[in-house]
Amino acid sequence: MRSPADPARLATLLDHRAHRLRREAREQAEHAARREQEAAGLRNAADERLRQAQLGEEHGLDRQRLFERLRGVAIARAHVLECELRAGHLREQAGDAREQEQQLRHDAAGHHSRARRLQAVGAHIDQKHRQARQRRQERQIQEEYTCR
Repeated sequence: MRSPADPARLATLLDHRAHRLRREAREQAEHAARREQEAAGLRNAADERLRQAQLGEEHGLDRQRLFERLRGVAIARAHVLECELRAGHLREQAGDAREQEQQLRHDAAGHHSRARRLQAVGAHIDQKHRQARQRRQERQIQEEYTCR
C-alpha cells in the first residue's frame, strides 16, 4: 500500500497544479490583451473627438457661436484627458496582468520540474521494491529447495 507521501501521487498533484497555473496564466494574458485593447479604443475615441472639436478658420461667427465652439473644444479636451487617464490606468492593469502571467508560468514550470523529478524518484523506488521482492522470492525458492 502506498503512503500519502508517495512520490507518484505527489508528482500527479504537482502536475495538476502546474496545469492549473498555466490555465490561470492564459487567463491573465487574455485579461491583459482586453485591457490594452480597451485602452487603445479609448485613446482612439478621444483623439477622434478632439479632432472633430478643433477650431478652424470660420469667418462670420458671432460672439455667442464662438463661445459655444470654444466650450465644445474645452469639453472635448477634458474628455481627452479623462480618456488618457483611464487608458493609462488600463495599461497599468495590463502590465500587472502580464507580470502575474509571467509569475504563474514560472511557478508552473517549477511545479512541472518538481513533478518530473518526483516521478523519477518514484520509478526508482518502485524498481528497488520490485528487485527486493524478486530477491525475496528467489531466496524463498532456494530455501524451499534446500529444505526438501
